[in-house]
Amino acid sequence: MRKQLCVLSVLAVLSFGMASFGQERAQTNPGSEPKSVVLLFREDFKSGVPNDLPMTGDLLTNPNLELKLYGPGAKAGKDPLTGLRLDNEEDAANPGQITSYVWSGVTGGSWAVLLKEKNNYLDLRGPARVRWRVRPRGLHVMHPVVKLADGEMFVADYGEPSSTYWHESEFYFVDITRWRALNPTTVAEAQRKPGEPIWRDTIDLSKVDEIGFSDLMGGAGHNSQGNSGVDWIEVYGNPVKR
Repeated sequence: MRKQLCVLSVLAVLSFGMASFGQERAQTNPGSEPKSVVLLFREDFKSGVPNDLPMTGDLLTNPNLELKLYGPGAKAGKDPLTGLRLDNEEDAANPGQITSYVWSGVTGGSWAVLLKEKNNYLDLRGPARVRWRVRPRGLHVMHPVVKLADGEMFVADYGEPSSTYWHESEFYFVDITRWRALNPTTVAEAQRKPGEPIWRDTIDLSKVDEIGFSDLMGGAGHNSQGNSGVDWIEVYGNPVKR
């Protein structure tokens, strides 16, 4: 009789655990994951403008996007030649080709550039991915950053390493192994709430409000001293009407 009671108790605990796990999975990945994706947007940043401009929304080329800047280093301070800039220069690996790009060399602190699609949230599950052309330098590493519909911001542990020349790359969100909550004011790691893990293996990417990038550092000047640049970015996923 005792054995039967023990078996029943174990089964009850397992059933409860499986039900809780199922509910957690449902909250993490609501609905079925999409099997295909479309190009949600591409942003090239404006060319043919004066060099070394402070980064503002009117320097976007996609009319469906809004520019969102975060962190103490993002905007110009009392010195006008600070903050994130839009630079234009010849591509060293492609003579005669001018590249316009977001540049972090004179940022005085951490920063993040996020892009908000005006009409849709972004479903970045399934085969959703990002393609971009970037050039981190020195110890700077470029990370993808997302802001969810509930206002929480996360940075991925995926990073593009330092490079002498511009390079194109692509990554799938499903291959990102960990995420860290980010404080949008400081663009540094957020303090975890009671009971929350420091790192999250998965986050709910079914309804992303904004997406962008950061190297989580201030700039160290021009040339290869330590800075990051982004020439263009493409985001593939599925639209979710706002």
